[in-house]
Amino acid sequence: MKEEIKVYRTKESTIFEITFLILALVVWGLIIWFVKQAPDIVPTHFDASGNPNAWGSPVRIVIPCAIITIAGIIMMILSYFPKYFNLAEKHKTPRNYALSIRMLRISSLLMLLLTLVLAWTLLQSTSRSPIPIISIVVIMVIVAIYTSIATHRN
Repeated sequence: MKEEIKVYRTKESTIFEITFLILALVVWGLIIWFVKQAPDIVPTHFDASGNPNAWGSPVRIVIPCAIITIAGIIMMILSYFPKYFNLAEKHKTPRNYALSIRMLRISSLLMLLLTLVLAWTLLQSTSRSPIPIISIVVIMVIVAIYTSIATHRN
């Protein structure tokens, strides 16, 4: 019987958790500000060509943002419980667990950025300023590509 992998708090995990907390505070501060600045009716859903096809109160945007943030929090917590990772028996090595934990933590940070993208897109769509949203999406793509490359290196 193999030993169970245990995850201990490290400098890296502390940095991820502090970054997550700071990013969550900034993102939710921006979301609250967006809701206060938004008009009374905003687009809440878009069709495949990007045209709004549903309208509603800006407060309704908080619900999906909260769900995505909670998913990020759950991912951050699950990084301490590797026994729930679905790794094949031949891949259950300390290195693969470490990479899986790191990827889970990075994904939780990306969930917060996704929340910001969602709120910005729906609540600031009338401002016609795509530069910040594009920069956030570019950062998300770069982080995802870098993580994928770093994970697959030998």
